[in-house]
Amino acid sequence: MAGICAAAFSLVAVIIRPFVGWWLDNGVRRAALVAGLVLMGLAPRVDVPKRKLDLRTIINRDSLPATVTMLIFMFTFGALENFVAIFASEASLPSGSLYFIVMSAMLLLVRVTLGKLVDQRGEALFVYTCNAAMLVALLLLALVPNTVTHVLSAVLAGYAFGGLEPSMQSMAVHTSTEKTRGSANSTFLRGYDIGYGLGGGIAGSLITGAGYPAMWATVSLACVASVLVYVAWARHSDTSFSKRLANR
Repeated sequence: MAGICAAAFSLVAVIIRPFVGWWLDNGVRRAALVAGLVLMGLAPRVDVPKRKLDLRTIINRDSLPATVTMLIFMFTFGALENFVAIFASEASLPSGSLYFIVMSAMLLLVRVTLGKLVDQRGEALFVYTCNAAMLVALLLLALVPNTVTHVLSAVLAGYAFGGLEPSMQSMAVHTSTEKTRGSANSTFLRGYDIGYGLGGGIAGSLITGAGYPAMWATVSLACVASVLVYVAWARHSDTSFSKRLANR
């Protein structure tokens, strides 16, 4: 339960980050920056033993199927977090802060109510339904942007992030040993960050060249690609809960 709660609050922190950024930009940015620097200066120093760099300890091969599945999905999050607020403003929709608040509320609901289903039903349930939910969320923004679909998109996106990220992370680490669990986690989180960064960059280029509707529609294809990677590779790996359950 502690792990579930930690994952949930970590995801909520990521989602509400843009809302906090807007608040900081409205008059208290400098004070917050100064306070942050002071706190960093007061933080205790931790001595970490030096070790020789070894790629085998940095990239965990067993976690790669789940990592790549999540990396591709994260293209969608990179686009949403970076541009949904600007899109909402330009399209005269409710503020971007409302989108992130609704998304984070849905995320918490999913984590509290469905957190243990991965062990019971396997990760496939979340891979398929979460990618489908995100696909619809992005197409709503692309094709029928209005107040109702804006909020509905946030609900679907919250379910997608709240369900897929923890299920993929559980898949990435559940066969690891105590010695390799750290590298499995770090491999997964690096994939998460790479997908997020690439998604934002690609989305920005698409907006410049084709506009927001085309960008949302194009980025939604990442959901299809994520499912294809899972079906062709990840679900057959030894780290798959669904494969283990099917073989019982």
